Amino acid sequence: MQAGATLGRRFTVLRTAPHDVPGVDRWVAQDARRAVEVNLDVVTSLAPGAVRRAAVRAAQVRDARFARVIASGRETLDGERITYVVTERPRGVSLAALAGERIVPATVVASIVGESARALQVAASQGIHHGYLRPSCITVTDAGRVIVAGLDADGELATQASLGRGRTEAADAGALGRIMLTLITGMDSSQVTVRDLPADLPPAMADLARAAVAGTGPSTLHQVAEALGPADVARLRGLRHAIGELPEVEHEEPEPVAAMTVDLGTLAAAEREAAAARSAGLTDPSVLAALSQGQLSSEALEQRARAPRERAAGERRSRDPRAQYATPSQAAQFSPRTRRAVERTQDEPLGLDTFEDMNLEQNAGEDRSIWQAMLEFAQRHLPENAPLDTAVEWSRERARRSGPLNSGPLLVGLVLTGLVIIGLVAFESLVTPVEPGTEVSVDPVPAYPDFTYSPEPLPSPSPAEE
Repeated sequence: MQAGATLGRRFTVLRTAPHDVPGVDRWVAQDARRAVEVNLDVVTSLAPGAVRRAAVRAAQVRDARFARVIASGRETLDGERITYVVTERPRGVSLAALAGERIVPATVVASIVGESARALQVAASQGIHHGYLRPSCITVTDAGRVIVAGLDADGELATQASLGRGRTEAADAGALGRIMLTLITGMDSSQVTVRDLPADLPPAMADLARAAVAGTGPSTLHQVAEALGPADVARLRGLRHAIGELPEVEHEEPEPVAAMTVDLGTLAAAEREAAAARSAGLTDPSVLAALSQGQLSSEALEQRARAPRERAAGERRSRDPRAQYATPSQAAQFSPRTRRAVERTQDEPLGLDTFEDMNLEQNAGEDRSIWQAMLEFAQRHLPENAPLDTAVEWSRERARRSGPLNSGPLLVGLVLTGLVIIGLVAFESLVTPVEPGTEVSVDPVPAYPDFTYSPEPLPSPSPAEE
């Protein structure tokens, strides 16, 4: 990774930045879409996929008091496959600049730690915890807002490095208690006693501080938030300007150099060689003792350290780094048939990784638009044409920038087009006359008989009757 590299066609690496969590190389990058600086963490730990999944979980917590996770992914850069996480870069006063350097008033500490506890309560309600709270991951902005960075991802990194106390609510609450002790006393939390606590602490905060000193609490975030009360935003807004007025912590000066009778050059050389041996993986006590006494040369040290490095390099070359290998204890939980099947396929890359490799190969190279292709075709046939060369350079620069997709006008146009079509169909249905069918229903003619019956004529009266 070098300055100038671009990840995700959006984030351009600018410079390195210090970071206090192992397993991560932090860079400051420029977000081309929003034109702001962000933190770009290149994960170098043993399980970068787990760190990326932790960052994805943290991105699902919608709270403005957490540093937002902007993007995460995996990409091949200069032939090296890297996993990265991009997060918001908080601007303000970091507690790392105050812890151990200044004694902060109890009211300000209560506002900072209490607001952090309430933010972590929101994440804990979704089953997500920080896992590695420390002063450097809490920032107070100039607007008086408390921002907590590294939710869940820092805890995963600390777990892989055998640091921290686990990703639980109790671990986060205990870490907030220790941060509170450091801020109000200016001392390391492990060295604070009850006598070191300020006498003007509120009763609830004093009880919380004594529990933190004794190591018996706090055990929940609710206890921290309830004991410290609501945040005083007005005091937090003026924290940057009030730093110079805070009491400084007096550090003990080291012993005078003249009182040391040991040859410093020889001791420093021996310590450097011993540190090199430990970093090379040589933990034999006899070897370290010989180095500390100057009885082992650097050539012998290099010869001893070369063998394990060569064995490790050979093992890495023989096994696919993308494959996931099970430990003997994990494999013993399955049947012999399953273990044999796993041994046959353990060196094969995962299906998801294969799909991502195909995707990267298809997207390799720079994007070219139709307009750029047409201009380059004209440039090949019309060389040394200044306006054409300028247009080609402009089209190439435009292709490198990913333009935002504004879907609003497109959706409005589609809706209007649908309404026009529906209106035309309805109008056509209204103005078209209804044509009767060819079959006309005729009333049936009743069937009359061939003759009708009529009453017989009455006999005429006789003359005698008249």
